[in-house]
Amino acid sequence: MRKENKKYRNRGAAPLISYFEKGMDRIGVKYCGGCNPHIDRVGLVQEIEKLLPDCRLDAEGFADQWEKAVLVCGCPISCADRSEVRDMARHWIHVGGATVDRETVPEERMADVIAAKIMALKVK
Repeated sequence: MRKENKKYRNRGAAPLISYFEKGMDRIGVKYCGGCNPHIDRVGLVQEIEKLLPDCRLDAEGFADQWEKAVLVCGCPISCADRSEVRDMARHWIHVGGATVDRETVPEERMADVIAAKIMALKVK
């Protein structure tokens, strides 16, 4: 696993249980390979995490499907947007370089836009 993702690794069953006991939402995070990043992918996820203290952003896959997840691709090519990745979650928010769900968003506003989209999915 890349150094930048270590903070978001699953640290075993005990931390997951404590998050579920506290009623925290688990949001999946899938990163691209990072070969040509136009944005700070890890910094973006850290900002989202600050905006959503009741959510746990989790970059580890599970046997079960995530309800919602963020696909964080550093450039518009979005190489990680593949069918086997899309099958990992029911609802995706797609970041591809300077876009969120295919709409251009200034990098300084991306975390706010993504956090709002996650909150909108919580309501559904």
